Amino acid sequence: MNTEMILKLDKLQPRKDKPAVIGSITLLDIMANGTAIRLFKETVVVFGETSRKRIVMNVRRHSGKGWVAKQVIWPESDLELALLEVNKVAQQEIQRATTLAIA
Repeated sequence: MNTEMILKLDKLQPRKDKPAVIGSITLLDIMANGTAIRLFKETVVVFGETSRKRIVMNVRRHSGKGWVAKQVIWPESDLELALLEVNKVAQQEIQRATTLAIA
């Protein structure tokens, strides 16, 4: 694709309003081998709409080039799924560090 076509397509795409966070509650905070795993519930509002709640998992890991971050968002009703994912990520980090220590 050429640049003109990309710019034309970009102009035709309506931009979504970025939601504003009006409240946040930390549900779980884990530090595993230098990796920070945080699960929190936040209330967001988009201009002209009602507020809604969502569950967010934020994972930050230090690598050789700096910090690497991953964020996953679920609707409020999927709290159990979010907890399972946090558990899986924490186990992966512990296993990664154990494998490095053995090698």
